[in-house]
Amino acid sequence: MESISMVLTKRNKIVGAAALAVLAVGGIAYATMGSGDSAKSHAAGGAGPGAGGPGGRGPGGPGGGGMVTQVAAVEATPKTFNVKIEALGTLEPRERVVLTANAADRVTGVFFEDGQRVAKGKVLMTLVNDQENSELDSARATLANAKLVFERNQRLAQNDAIAQLELERTRAVYEAALANVGTVQARLRDRVTTAPFSGVLGFRQVSTGAYVSPGQVVATLIDDSQMRLEFGVPSIYVGDLKNGLPISATTKDVIGRTFTGTLTSIDNAIDPTTLAVKVRATLPNKDGALRAGTSMTVTLSSQPRTSLSIPEISVIAEGSKTFVYVVDSTRQPAVVAKTELTLGTRERGSVEVINGLKSGD
Repeated sequence: MESISMVLTKRNKIVGAAALAVLAVGGIAYATMGSGDSAKSHAAGGAGPGAGGPGGRGPGGPGGGGMVTQVAAVEATPKTFNVKIEALGTLEPRERVVLTANAADRVTGVFFEDGQRVAKGKVLMTLVNDQENSELDSARATLANAKLVFERNQRLAQNDAIAQLELERTRAVYEAALANVGTVQARLRDRVTTAPFSGVLGFRQVSTGAYVSPGQVVATLIDDSQMRLEFGVPSIYVGDLKNGLPISATTKDVIGRTFTGTLTSIDNAIDPTTLAVKVRATLPNKDGALRAGTSMTVTLSSQPRTSLSIPEISVIAEGSKTFVYVVDSTRQPAVVAKTELTLGTRERGSVEVINGLKSGD
């Protein structure tokens, strides 16, 4: 009996402890609910057991407000924008020509070396011309005789001492002799190869004593005083292109140097495959640092324009449209209105506004 009593006593203690735990939890929950109701009463500004001040500062005060989010308003201001386009281009010389032989004969002289810089008109190669020189001497003698006869007949015709028909015949002989001299001189010129413009020559392809044929390559001549840089520009920028726009270009072949030039021509059609238009810029090359065939990275800047600018972070994108909240200060208190915008160029934290805002918004 004693052992049974002790068991019951322990059981009663356990039940009692559990009951106390339940009561404690209930008390905590009640206290929490009470404090929540009190907070709600403060937020709502409901009547409490005391006279509260305005704005719900005290218990029971009228008209308390919710949480307020602070925002900053920025005025749309004018800013200078320009479109910067980057592309890859290849250098070409201002002029390039492949010099070839104009006649078939043996080379009597070569007057240049590989890579030599030459002036316009310099003689580069000559061919055998003995026969042509003899023909020229004969043609000049015939011309001199024909000229004497024609001038004598002119004097006779003034005194009606010769028929007009004879005068016309001697005139024709004189003009034919003059033309024959020009023909022989042209054949002689074909036997002398000269530089058509100033520039630098490539490798020599002929030697003295060799027999050449018409069209055989003698050398390549380029004018590298200015270089042409050709590159493609996406068609969406065609409206920003204009002759005279400044460009800058760099190449890994000349490290640490930026070359400048101007846009000189724009192609008349857009490539349907690449959707780009070819453009050409001219770069000065007085020191000869640039070489034909060099690949360059080009930066082209359009004409600067002044437009409204706003912070990029203020723009809200919804699908294909863009919006911004605009403060309406004509109402008191001031309110904001959601306004659709048309945007242009983006630059480091700011964006160009094409339409939708006015200065001062």
